[in-house]
Formats: sequence, structure tokens, C-alpha cells
Amino acid sequence: MESSSPSPTRTNGFAGHVVGLGVLVVCVLVAGWLIINRQYVLDQLTVWQYRPSSEVQTIASNAQLSDHGRFYFYASQPEIDGASAFNEQCQKQEEHSAILGCYTMRRIYVYDVANDQLEGIKEVTAAHEMLHAAWDRLSDAERNRITPLLEAAYTKVATDEFKERMAYYDRTQPGERANELHSIIGTEVAGLGTELEQYYAHYFTNRAQVVAFHQRYQKVFNDLDAKVKTLQAELQQLDKEVKEKMTAYESRRVQLQQMNSELQAQSESLDRSDAAAVSAYNVRVNEFNAAITALKADFQVVTGMITAYNQKVVEYNSVAFSQSTLQKSIDSSEAPIAPSI
Repeated sequence: MESSSPSPTRTNGFAGHVVGLGVLVVCVLVAGWLIINRQYVLDQLTVWQYRPSSEVQTIASNAQLSDHGRFYFYASQPEIDGASAFNEQCQKQEEHSAILGCYTMRRIYVYDVANDQLEGIKEVTAAHEMLHAAWDRLSDAERNRITPLLEAAYTKVATDEFKERMAYYDRTQPGERANELHSIIGTEVAGLGTELEQYYAHYFTNRAQVVAFHQRYQKVFNDLDAKVKTLQAELQQLDKEVKEKMTAYESRRVQLQQMNSELQAQSESLDRSDAAAVSAYNVRVNEFNAAITALKADFQVVTGMITAYNQKVVEYNSVAFSQSTLQKSIDSSEAPIAPSI
């Protein structure tokens, strides 16, 4: 019986080429997508690897960050640092300007402000820096769309203090005006209008909470500042009144001293047998005594004014000290740093 050998199988070369080409196209598309979305991929890898501390998680929750905002926050590997560590990362730009946080090398650093009066300050700072991270990743087209909206919002609320703040950024970070407005307006200004509110809703579930934090602790600064200015004005007015009263008192004292000398001379030469002369002399003595009584009363008034002034100085110094202490609590360069061992 003759055996038959199996027939050779024919390979479909065209189908193989199609599959290979398809794989190549997919690879090219994936590679292109990775190139275009390189920062997102890096951010996602960072977020997967980052392990936020409980404090960082609490701050993110209190700041009402959305998933989008929390993603950028965690992608920046935020740290809440004491003075020594914070100062290594965030450099003070001007002597009298405290730094609460910074976004540098795509990392966020927040100064660990330890002052119960300033509840929410770390949340506002963290949200501010998160918005820098978000701005860093915006397309040019989106920045160009948002910038006029930010400028319009700024125009509506631009106080002298806000203008000076922006001037500070112009000096220390030229070219970053829109970037800074993006963070400041997003965390400190209420009622931005539909378009900007919708934009910031990408980063916050309740932006009003962050703004409320800012308003609350800013009021502590504003109230102290207003009290200091009020006391300064009162001290200036009291000082003026005391000086005027002292000048009048001294002038009257000199006059009475002269009058006393004249009365003594008159007494020595007085003809006591002359009733009219004696009567005139006694009238002058009575006038002198009345003037002395009035001068003593003026002295008591001046003394009371000086006491009130000194008490006001004590009050002013107390409030000024509280203001200075509050300012130092947010300035990492003013914080005492333990010596190295």
C-alpha cells in the first residue's frame, strides 16, 4: 500500500504583513501619544509612587481639592516643612516679605506655620502652589484664554495692597504675572463670574472654602494692623494735646512766678497805713492765689493726660508686639532653629 505524504501548507504572506503593519502603527501611535503626553505620564507615575503623609492628605481634604487638583498636588510631592528644611528649598526674595510656600523644580513646599490664630493658612498656601503646578501644565492656548479673565478679575478687586503685591512679583519673578494671578485669584478672591468659576471647578470641589480660610486669617492681620494705626493716630493726637497743654502751663507758671516776685516787692514797700494801697495789694494777692489754684488744677490735667498717654503707649506696644509676633510666625527666616548636634 502506497503511503501519501502530507501536502505543504501555504502561508498567507499578505495577512502577515497587514498584522505587522498594524502593530507598527499602534506602536507609533502609542509612542506619539507618550511623547505628547509625557508630562502626564510622568505625573501619573509620580502619583502612583507618592505616599502622602496624613497631614498632606488632611490639607488636601480641607482645601477641598478635586480629584484633578489633588492629582496635581500629589504629582508635586508636597512637603510640609519646618523652618530649616523649608529655607533650604524656598529662598526669601526680599527682606520684609515672608514666604509661605513655593513651587520649584515641580515640587511643592509649604511652611509649617504653627499659629492657632491662622487656621487655614497652610491649606490656602498648598492650594496656591497647586495652581502653580496646574499653570505649569496648561497649554499656551488655555493660558491665553484664561489670562484676560484673570486680569479682568484683578481690575475689579485691585487694592493698593494687592497692587504692591503684584509689583513685588514683577520685581522678583518677572514674566510670571499671569501665573501669580492664577494662584492668588483662585484662592483668595470670591465671586469670579461663571467662566472663571467653571475653570477653577476643575481643581476644587468647593473653592469658597479656600477663600473663606484666606479671609479668616487675613482678618487677623487686618484687625491688628487697623488697631496699630488707630493707636498711632490717638498717640499723635494725645502727644499734640499734651505738648500744647504743657506749653500753656509753663507760660502761665512763669507769669505767676513773675507776679509772685512783684507781690513780694510790693509787700516790702507797702505803706500799711494806706488803706487803699493795702486793699489793692490784697486784691492782687487774691488774684494770685486764685491763679495758683487754677495752675494746680491745670497741672493735674496735664498729669492725667501724661498718664493716659503712657497707658496708650503700653497698649500700643502690646498690640505692636502681637503684630510682630504674628508676622514672625509666618516668616521662616524668623523662626528659631535648633543648633546642629
